[in-house]
Amino acid sequence: MDARADRSPQSRWDRGWLLAPYPAAAVAALITVLQRPAPPALALTLGLSALVAGWHWWMVTAHPQWPERRAAPMALYFTVQLGLAWVLYVREPVYVVLLAACYPTAFVTLPGRSAYAGVLATSAALALPSALAADWWASPGPLATACGSTVLVCAVGGALRAVESEARRRRLAYDELAAAHARLSELARHNEGLQERLLDRAREAGVLTERTRMARELHDTLAQGLAGILTHLEAADGHVPPGHPAHGHVGVARRTARENLAEARRWMLALRPAPLDGGTLAETIGVVAERWAADNGARATVTATGTPVRLRPDAEETILRAAQEALANVARHARARRVRVTLSFMDDVVALDVLDDGVGFDPDAPPGPSGHGGFGLSAMRHRVTRVAGTLTVESAPGRGTALSVTVPALRPEQEGERE
Repeated sequence: MDARADRSPQSRWDRGWLLAPYPAAAVAALITVLQRPAPPALALTLGLSALVAGWHWWMVTAHPQWPERRAAPMALYFTVQLGLAWVLYVREPVYVVLLAACYPTAFVTLPGRSAYAGVLATSAALALPSALAADWWASPGPLATACGSTVLVCAVGGALRAVESEARRRRLAYDELAAAHARLSELARHNEGLQERLLDRAREAGVLTERTRMARELHDTLAQGLAGILTHLEAADGHVPPGHPAHGHVGVARRTARENLAEARRWMLALRPAPLDGGTLAETIGVVAERWAADNGARATVTATGTPVRLRPDAEETILRAAQEALANVARHARARRVRVTLSFMDDVVALDVLDDGVGFDPDAPPGPSGHGGFGLSAMRHRVTRVAGTLTVESAPGRGTALSVTVPALRPEQEGERE
């Protein structure tokens, strides 16, 4: 028998033997009817047969969890079943088939060694009528048959129990092996997820390192060169007489240098990693807004609500970059006088809202990257999506613009628990 195919409380063999009393009682009753005994005797015999079948149904068929598991109910069942079968056997010898059915029934209902006691009791019941005869020593055949049956049934029953025990042990071992394989598969999937996250972190670290290098190079070359050119142009402008043809050209050059220096500084700000080492996210956004207001001659207010907490580095950087890009867009396109920045810490999300009173725009045709630098709303939305966040923009021509960014409030220690 395949241990994997048998998952029921009892083996198919056991369930087959548990049905044996039904056909045995039916065949014996049919033969008894064909013999046409006296009606009162026939009625009593058939009534006892029905009682045997009903008793077996209630104690075994209706309670399949009892055989070989509940010692007391099964001992009561077997005692009554054997007694009724013996009474029928004494009344009608044809019921020997019902009494013989108690042999396998003992092994599939009685637990442990009590099954062997049931076999001995069955053999004794078979031999008792012959032993009570006055000349039993003259024909010892029934007694010898009972003894031989006892030995044979005990040997076969013990062997079957050993096979079932081995099958059960193998089934348990297979289940444990399957469970261990499932755990290993889960660990393998978990490790693959960890490796992917580590690779993502390594890539992000490489990107941040390269962006920092580029910002440093821009500062040391382009920004410094433009600042030097602007200084020389301002000095030269003081030596050019008013009305001189070169005066206008110097003014244009000064204005162009100043605008390009401002754009270079915006690019450096966008390329630098999030400067959160010295303060919280709300404090850093406040510093960024203060510098932006000073550079652009506008008024910027920053408000934080809820309990500020330190978030995952990528989430904090995303919110800070969104604030920087939103303020840069206001400076480039909105021509706003006032900007209100709100940072809200809620139970499961952190929200950034940037509201300005500028000229607004048509949401169906938002401003994108321009020749003056910046990343545009598309790049900002892509960055927010990478941290499972959302970005929404509400605007209308002449009505200002409201930008909202939300990211999951997953703290660093919570990320470790999730992993």
